[in-house]
Amino acid sequence: MAASYNVKYLKSLQAVRERSQQVYEHAQRGQLRHFGFDESKIAAVADYVLSLVKRDAGSIADVPPHGRWRSYCLGPAQGARDLVSEHVAQWRARDVSAWECARRVIDLFVVSVLIDAGAGSAWQYTDELGVFQRTEGLGIAALRMFERGVFSSSPTNPFQADARALLALSDQQLRDGFQVSDANPLLGCKNRAELLRSLGRALDQGPRYFGGKCACNSHPARPGFMLDYLSGCTEAPMTVSIDDIWEVVIDGFAPVWPAGRTQLDGVPLGDVWPCSTLAPEADMPDGTELPLRPEGLVPFHKLSQWLTWSLLEVIVKLGGFTVLKTERLTGLPEYRNGGLLVDMGVLTLNERDRERGLQQSNDEIPVFAGSDPVIVEWRAMTVALLDRVAEAVRAKCALPEGQVPDMFLARVLEGGTWKAGREIAARLRPETKDPPINIISDGTLF
Repeated sequence: MAASYNVKYLKSLQAVRERSQQVYEHAQRGQLRHFGFDESKIAAVADYVLSLVKRDAGSIADVPPHGRWRSYCLGPAQGARDLVSEHVAQWRARDVSAWECARRVIDLFVVSVLIDAGAGSAWQYTDELGVFQRTEGLGIAALRMFERGVFSSSPTNPFQADARALLALSDQQLRDGFQVSDANPLLGCKNRAELLRSLGRALDQGPRYFGGKCACNSHPARPGFMLDYLSGCTEAPMTVSIDDIWEVVIDGFAPVWPAGRTQLDGVPLGDVWPCSTLAPEADMPDGTELPLRPEGLVPFHKLSQWLTWSLLEVIVKLGGFTVLKTERLTGLPEYRNGGLLVDMGVLTLNERDRERGLQQSNDEIPVFAGSDPVIVEWRAMTVALLDRVAEAVRAKCALPEGQVPDMFLARVLEGGTWKAGREIAARLRPETKDPPINIISDGTLF
């Protein structure tokens, strides 16, 4: 059965920005249900972001785009190494084609991004390069498992992720790969393993995107075969639209997302939630089931967008494609970007909600489930405000139209709001470095 208009719309990039903008318009009228909003403080956020850009890169044009590749670019303390580029150079030296190198990096990034939900402050990954936490730790752990062939069923090529190996992946393999123990707990580890098995099912069910030109019993479906699909989407030589890549991600990986998430017309929508700002009935107590109104749903597709941002760099740099309309992607509604806005006073959690969140907390940070109306409103405002911060950064840089770097928003995120959110959290809460609001992580949302 063909998807309805509402399902197609809510899975689109357009809907992410438009629905979050609707919430922002409520904020401008003082009609948020869970946060206070001080628009005058956006300029200070932009100033802080620019100060980090100047400190670390010099100018916004010199900031690389936000993406998973950054997790593999190590700082001076680890020898200023680019682990992805090192692997590509080694593969090329062994006569691996440039196209296959791009496929391999896509395989790595898809797996690495899908398990890149909040790890919690108690977990860390110990490596020969050092001790890593949170997203960097998850990234390095994924790379080491990739190098060992944990995600590959090929007896000759460990450097791939394929349907057969992912379907057979055990919880214990992932626990071992992440060094999980009672003393080193990782939030949602079991769910991350199930997410990767679901990825295996998605690859198996998506030969259009992931079958590749050489897919067969000896060459099972891989994420990297999306390059072969994209090569057939080109109107001009090696030129695709972001919409082509988004189709692969949002439709090809649809079976990955937990079926218990929001559904419309019987279709699981993924990272889409009822928003009490747009539909007050979404504030009903847990357990109260009411018919979903499509106009009250706000899509985020955070992991899907994080994956798309990450794949863009590989598709362009290693795949040799030109990608058009990348401005349709939005900022990522996750706890570092959103935390920055709370810590700098743009958003202030209402006292009643704060008290409710503290009842679920073991410390002084309020905690909510990912589906809680507080979190949904916070994330929607984060998407809209990241656009406003990017506009303010651009204005402060006084960049003429023809001199705005490509993927500007991705550079602001990297340079950037994500880094600023992390640094201010470390300054205000040095013991845990947690955001000002915590989300109960199931390993599949953030």
